[in-house]
Amino acid sequence: MWSPSVEAPVQDQRRRWERKRERTARELLETEQTYVEELELITKFYDEVFRARCGGLKLAQEGICGTIPSIVKVNRSLLMSLERDMLSSGFQTFSQYLHLYRKHNDCIEATRHMIQVHMKKKKSFARFMKLQESRPEFRGRNLQQLLELPLHRVLRYRHYLVDLVENTFPGSSDSSQLNGALRAVSDLCDHMEEMKELQENHEQLQRVQKLLKGRRVQVLEPGRRYIREGWLSLVPPSGEDVKPRMLFLFSDILLVSVPCHLLHPFNGDKFCCRAIYPLRECQVEKVLGHTQSQGGLISLSFRREKLLFMSTNQQDLNGWYEGLVRTLRTFHKENIKPIRTEASQGHQRVMTELQNSQAARAPKRPHVDPPVNILSPSQEDPLCKRQKTERSEKENSQPEVSEGSGWKCVIL
Repeated sequence: MWSPSVEAPVQDQRRRWERKRERTARELLETEQTYVEELELITKFYDEVFRARCGGLKLAQEGICGTIPSIVKVNRSLLMSLERDMLSSGFQTFSQYLHLYRKHNDCIEATRHMIQVHMKKKKSFARFMKLQESRPEFRGRNLQQLLELPLHRVLRYRHYLVDLVENTFPGSSDSSQLNGALRAVSDLCDHMEEMKELQENHEQLQRVQKLLKGRRVQVLEPGRRYIREGWLSLVPPSGEDVKPRMLFLFSDILLVSVPCHLLHPFNGDKFCCRAIYPLRECQVEKVLGHTQSQGGLISLSFRREKLLFMSTNQQDLNGWYEGLVRTLRTFHKENIKPIRTEASQGHQRVMTELQNSQAARAPKRPHVDPPVNILSPSQEDPLCKRQKTERSEKENSQPEVSEGSGWKCVIL
């Protein structure tokens, strides 16, 4: 039987949920009003004014604000829903237009590059940008910084939706709508974080490419990821003095370089590549430095060479060893393939090609017409008739062998 002592904790829990939900909804409404106002200012001063002044330019037709003019219309509708206390239905409708935020995130770097190029080429455009940035409404922020407002707002939406879902009764209709919106916003946030990591990795590869002397070494390769860089001392096998080397570790290669001469007129601050080692052949082992000592040794074994690197910094040595082990593990995990299936397909392909080549090289027998029997059957010689009969019986007694029967052994 349900007693008041059991009902009281449940009611207290629901009241706490309601208070947290109301607090989150109030904060969401206040920040949404500020956000929509900023989007309207960007659309007014950077999109509408620029199109009105320079409507004939191709840049004005494409726009310099990304998809913000379309985003502001969607967020106005969301703001009206929040003001009417329709959180769940408002976010459910809003989640159907998240493709505008995705498109804005994917094109933001191209928009920034386009703005920088036109600011260098056209002085009138540079004066326009400087005039708009000096407005007090933007508080000293330029257009490149204002373009990031929708991306930051999406991350805040995920935070607000998590709070709303946690403080909504699970069996209600609002809970299902908020959960659907949370999944859509979370997927968009994951995509944005992945794109940000790719952009940061591309910038790191560009930086390393500029640090290297010449253009023979191409660091900018598709699918390559930057891991770390630093100084280590190479221990020669001949017993000479250790040599400092600058190492760049990527997801598929290890690049060993030395600094160029400081007095070089052009490459004084760059590095000269000495060797590139593929991680496919690498085996790493810590020779010294297992305990808390002053540095240690790391052994890298490749197919044709073995390297021994030393460091007097124990923390740096451990970081390099852990980074190498983790990178090798990830590399072999990503590059594993079904070898048996490929080998069987390759064996079958080689067998087919070999059989076709043997059939093509086989000598053709010359065509010989059978002898024409001029005599009638009654006039044939009895000896010839008997020999013909014996030959036909012998041919009938031999088993037929179809072409391609039997088996062949091919040593690959």
